[in-house]
Amino acid sequence: MKFRFIIILSGLLLMQGAELIAGGENRPAGSRSAALGTASVALNDIWSAFNNQAGLARLSDASAAVYYENRFLLKELGYKAGAFALPVKAGTIGLSFGHFGYSAYNESKIGLAFAKAFGKHIAFGLQLDYNMARLAESYGNRNFITFEAGVLANITPQLAIGAHIYNPVSAKLSEYNDERAPVIFRLGAAYEITPKFLLTAETEKDINHEANFKAGIEYKLIPMLHLRGGISTNPASNAFGVGIFAGDFVIDISTSYHYVLGFSPQASIAYKF
Repeated sequence: MKFRFIIILSGLLLMQGAELIAGGENRPAGSRSAALGTASVALNDIWSAFNNQAGLARLSDASAAVYYENRFLLKELGYKAGAFALPVKAGTIGLSFGHFGYSAYNESKIGLAFAKAFGKHIAFGLQLDYNMARLAESYGNRNFITFEAGVLANITPQLAIGAHIYNPVSAKLSEYNDERAPVIFRLGAAYEITPKFLLTAETEKDINHEANFKAGIEYKLIPMLHLRGGISTNPASNAFGVGIFAGDFVIDISTSYHYVLGFSPQASIAYKF
């Protein structure tokens, strides 16, 4: 297992660059997002606390959720996340936490967000992030503060456009080699083709890497069961999953498939108070 982990970690370094070690990645969360190829910048649900904070402004109820991803079926690459959102008179307050990795290498992020809608068509969100990265042996710890912001525009009742930026200040991780957290832009749309079909698409651009195009489709088989599928191009992968609606609970199950490294199953559960 350790040998397999070393091989996979080496492959990740080659494909994703030094950011895996530098830390400060902005990871999406929620199995709905995962099943749609993470094309979720124009959606509004509790997982907007990670995917585009502007979406929190459209929540009508206090909500809490937890998420787990077993990346490439290795516990050492597990990703855990949680979110809480509370609509108040002035807007919506959000709190989120994410943790990736294991004892020898791990990253954590705590986010405090505020989102506000301006009428029926536009919403803004802003989040302050405290990031921590730890690598055993000589690397030590890297902690930094940054922010992210997003906008969500409901052009029509069927069409929404979302934009998001993470770490626009290019926060520094270390003086050594001028290590910096990535700056990431996302722009996308969600279009309700029919009351049963939702199509999502977006482009994500890390300033240090090629753009990643992502798309997904959601089909409401029955009110209690939604089917989903998605793709992304960089790295090339596909995904599928289901959403189960049971009263105030929403249970989402999904898996993504990387053509080299294999499956990454995900699960999340959300509750409306």
